[in-house]
Amino acid sequence: MADEEPTPLTTILLNQWRNPGDILSLLLLIGGEVVQKAIAQLVGLRVPHRNKLHNEKDDNDYFFTLTPVAFSFGWVAYAFNSLMAVFGNGNLMPEPDTQIMVINVANGYVRDNSSWVLGRFLRDYEIGLDQKSKDLWPDPAPLDSSNKPRNVSLRVDILEVASSVDPPAVDMTWYVGWVVIAVQLGIAAIPWGLWGDWVIFLVCGAGTLFSLLSSSLPQWISEKWAWRRLWKPKTLVLTRGNGNRYAVALVCRAGDPDIEALASARAEARPWTRPLFLILTTFWMLLLITVSGVEDHRWFLIAVGGIGMLQNMWAASCVRHSSTLGLHLKPYEPRPIVIGYQTDRAVGRPPDDPRVPLTGEEELPPQKPNSEISDVMGALMEAEKVIPGLGACLVPIFFPGNLTYDEAPLYFNREKNFWELAHLTMKGRRKEHAKFIAGRPNEEARRVQDD
Repeated sequence: MADEEPTPLTTILLNQWRNPGDILSLLLLIGGEVVQKAIAQLVGLRVPHRNKLHNEKDDNDYFFTLTPVAFSFGWVAYAFNSLMAVFGNGNLMPEPDTQIMVINVANGYVRDNSSWVLGRFLRDYEIGLDQKSKDLWPDPAPLDSSNKPRNVSLRVDILEVASSVDPPAVDMTWYVGWVVIAVQLGIAAIPWGLWGDWVIFLVCGAGTLFSLLSSSLPQWISEKWAWRRLWKPKTLVLTRGNGNRYAVALVCRAGDPDIEALASARAEARPWTRPLFLILTTFWMLLLITVSGVEDHRWFLIAVGGIGMLQNMWAASCVRHSSTLGLHLKPYEPRPIVIGYQTDRAVGRPPDDPRVPLTGEEELPPQKPNSEISDVMGALMEAEKVIPGLGACLVPIFFPGNLTYDEAPLYFNREKNFWELAHLTMKGRRKEHAKFIAGRPNEEARRVQDD
């Protein structure tokens, strides 16, 4: 019997590109981290399934979530990786991908952030500032002696909580997820309608169902917003620290979420999370076995998974408004922005003022417009005039030292005079500021009083 002639290489390549084989199972095992971040971004919309929408208790057991994260190649890998985490520390939310510090203005205490929400909020806010959007950048930068815009040394944005009970908002990214899911099902139905091959639609439909169930577990809500309510006003600062030119101060009143607690809070695993996730992981494994047996019309399944992966990547990385993260904020009314610009070299620093003895009864000088504020120290001094302690708590961050008065990091008499006076009067001014904040209810509290 004569030996069979080997199949030409061109024929092998053409057959592979006409109907790819041995690739779908491999594709399903990549991109698990992207899926996890996409869920963390989009989870939040809760729909009541009992008639207790107006119950005073905020019990997540009375809600189910709708999270449009499309079926993609990374879901099987995500299921196995998350199963290990669920049976370990019990967490579904990813670690924050933006390292920031959370600083308490009252005492200068610094926390390392472990909240996905706060990390993404500051990242997206900084991107908006870098793009100089109209909503976040009020005025053009002043010009230096050569008629060029001066660079920002430090910008401190001061925001306050506008509503403490409104649910997270939905945006275009959330709606696009549902559109992609519908497109996937339409593509998967083409082989069924033309050639009677319903296997592709079965895989796509089952993958979409498992995706929606996996991203709708109540554990996601518990972890994403693991905060408690404040019983007194508190002001916090979010920043990347020394070397970064942005800092965001959040002014909170009694009844608002405790953002400082969110920075280090860890929600306990719900009792049904582990068994439900184990069942879902088993279903994903069965789907992987099913996909490995698909022989015809594989390009349709690759198209479905590819579109889903693009949606996952977009959802995981896109810039979103703070309201979609559950942070409903508005500019602080007395003064929302303090910007310090780099000093013009041709002008130089202001002359050194003579030292004068301080008694603690002096008042801080009035605020200056941003165009007159120079460098980081000038911005911190102006921020201190807006909220007592705001500038003082940032001095050791941008000029390493401590919160107590110390002349060592200060080089000019005007700075020494200012911070010596600020520390002498800080305690009394903090009390006045707390009374001022407590007497200004937010929009939600005012609406409740009107009702």
